[in-house]
Amino acid sequence: MDNGAEITFEVEDGFILRQIRPEDAESVYKGVMANYGHLREYMHWMVPDYSLNHAKEFIDASIKAAEDKTLLGFGIFKGPELVGSIGFVNFDYAARRTEVGYWIDKSYEGRGIISRSCRLLIDYAFKELRMNRIEIRCSTENYRSSAIPKRFGFTLEGTLRQSEMRNGRLHDFAIYGLLASEWKADG
Repeated sequence: MDNGAEITFEVEDGFILRQIRPEDAESVYKGVMANYGHLREYMHWMVPDYSLNHAKEFIDASIKAAEDKTLLGFGIFKGPELVGSIGFVNFDYAARRTEVGYWIDKSYEGRGIISRSCRLLIDYAFKELRMNRIEIRCSTENYRSSAIPKRFGFTLEGTLRQSEMRNGRLHDFAIYGLLASEWKADG
């Protein structure tokens, strides 16, 4: 990974991916709260008492994890406004494996922002980080989220039955995998 310089990606149409900074706390809080109902069904961290302090703790933990090279997260920004988040939620350097997670503001769904962002991160993981495998895990009920790995040729490798608690109930989680040898960056 990078030696401390901020990593930024141009998505297109004025959207950028960049690491979230402490001064983004208010934007993170507002973005999450504007999507409370949208996010709580599938995001384990979306709690009823989510606060500005939660946003600050998330940012601090993200910065530390990036320094420790255990995850690498990005905000999806349209100007100063946070409209989503995407990133590598864990790394296994011995196996050269990572997992990508994401969410987008409900008003920006269906515009291809997550698809274009995923393409950038998948390409980055294979070419720059030298990962061999990328996983995407999501609730089998989250059809929009599961469309992403299908679009990029990931293989559905299995379903973990009732494996994750989300919004007070157990969800089945699908595991999709993609190997570096299967990736077609222009596809």
